[in-house]
Amino acid sequence: MLKNVIILIDAAHVNGGASKVALMSAVGLSRMGYHVVVVSTVPPIDKVLETNGVKVVCTGQPDILSHSNRIKAAIQGLWNVKARDALMRVLDDYSPEDTIIHFHEWSKALSASLWSVLIDRKYRVVVTLHDYFLFCPNGGLYNYRKKEICTLNASSPKCYLCNCDSRNYFHKLWRDVRQIIQNRVVNKISGINFIYLSETNRRVSYHYLNGIAANWFYLRNPIELNSDKWVDITQNDTYLFVGRVSSEKGIGLFCAAITALNLKGCVLGDGPLKEKMAKAYPNIRFAGWVTGEQKDMEIRKGKALVFPSLWYECAPLTIQEMKSYGLPCIVPDTCAASEEVEDGRTGYIFKSGNLESLKDAIVKLEQCDLMSMQSAIISGFDKKLYSLESHCSSLQNIYIEVMKNSCPH
Repeated sequence: MLKNVIILIDAAHVNGGASKVALMSAVGLSRMGYHVVVVSTVPPIDKVLETNGVKVVCTGQPDILSHSNRIKAAIQGLWNVKARDALMRVLDDYSPEDTIIHFHEWSKALSASLWSVLIDRKYRVVVTLHDYFLFCPNGGLYNYRKKEICTLNASSPKCYLCNCDSRNYFHKLWRDVRQIIQNRVVNKISGINFIYLSETNRRVSYHYLNGIAANWFYLRNPIELNSDKWVDITQNDTYLFVGRVSSEKGIGLFCAAITALNLKGCVLGDGPLKEKMAKAYPNIRFAGWVTGEQKDMEIRKGKALVFPSLWYECAPLTIQEMKSYGLPCIVPDTCAASEEVEDGRTGYIFKSGNLESLKDAIVKLEQCDLMSMQSAIISGFDKKLYSLESHCSSLQNIYIEVMKNSCPH
C-alpha cells in the first residue's frame, strides 16, 4: 500500500513549468494524506510546501547555469555528490514496499547522480517527461545553430559530434559527457514508469525509452486557469506571444509575421533575445514577465495567441490557459500544441518554422467568424480537467497501478 511519495526536482520553488507542476502535485498529494518529501537543490524553499505538510530536503546549491564558479558548476552538473548523499539519507527512512520515487527535473542542478542511488534498490520509479534530457544532450531534440528540430539519432556518435548547442561547441561537448554518464547509470535501471504529457511527447520518447520502460501513462498537467468571464475577442486587435523570448520559442517568426501584416503584437515574457527583438521590432510591445492581475489584464487585450515554437514541446500550458479566456490559438504542426487545436474551428495550424504559412494562418483568423470560433472553444473546453484535484486524482491512480503491476527494478 502506497504511503510515501518522494519527488525529485531541481528547485525548491517555482522557476518554470516543470517545477510548478512538481510542487503543485506535492501539495495536492499531501492534502490527500500521503507523506510527501521533496528532494531538491536550489533554494529558496517555497513556503506553500511547508504550510501544507510537505517535507523538503534542499542541499542549498545554485543551479549550474547561475553558479559563480564555472568549474564547480561543471562538476556539479556531471555528478552532484551532495544531492546524491541527501537522497541516500532520505531513502534510509522509507521502504520500497510503500514508497514511490517520482523524478520531475534533475539536469539543471541535481544531476544524474540521483539515479545511481536507485541501482539495486527495489523502489518503484516514475518519471514525468517534461523534456527530453533522458536521451538528448540538450534536452530538446533541437538544433539551436540551424534553428530547427534535430533529425539525428539522440546520443549517437553523429549526435555527440554535432554542434547543436545554443552557446558553443565546448558546452555541447560537456553536455555529451553528461549524457554518456547519465546513460550508463539509467540503463542499469529497468522497469521505469513514464508519464507522458501529449501524444507527441510519447511518440518522440518511445523510440529511446521503451527498452527501460515498465509502463506508459498519460497525465494532464494542472494549470491555473481563468475563472472569470470570457474575453470579448471581437473588440480586440492584439496578437499575443506568451513565453520565453528565445530562438527555439519562435519569437523571431512571431515578430516577422506581425510586422509584415502590419498588425498589433504584444510579447508577454522574458529571455535572452528580449532586448534584441524589442530594438529590432519597435512596433511590437514587449511587456516583460508578467503575473497575476497584470498578466490577466494583458491577456484580456488579446485577439488570439500565436504560439510559433520551433521544437517539439512536450505539453505547452499556454494553450489551455488561452482557451480558458476564449482566445483562439495559432500553432505549428510539429509541436504538441497542435493536438489542442482544431484547424479552422478553434484556431489554426501552420507549417512549423514557415513564415508564409504563419502569415496565411493569421490572415485566415482575421477573416473568420470570431464569435463562432470562440463558441467552439468554449463548448469544447472543460476547465475541471486541468484542476489540481483532477491531476492528483489521476496521479494517484497511476501510482496505484504502478504499485500493483510494476515490478521493482
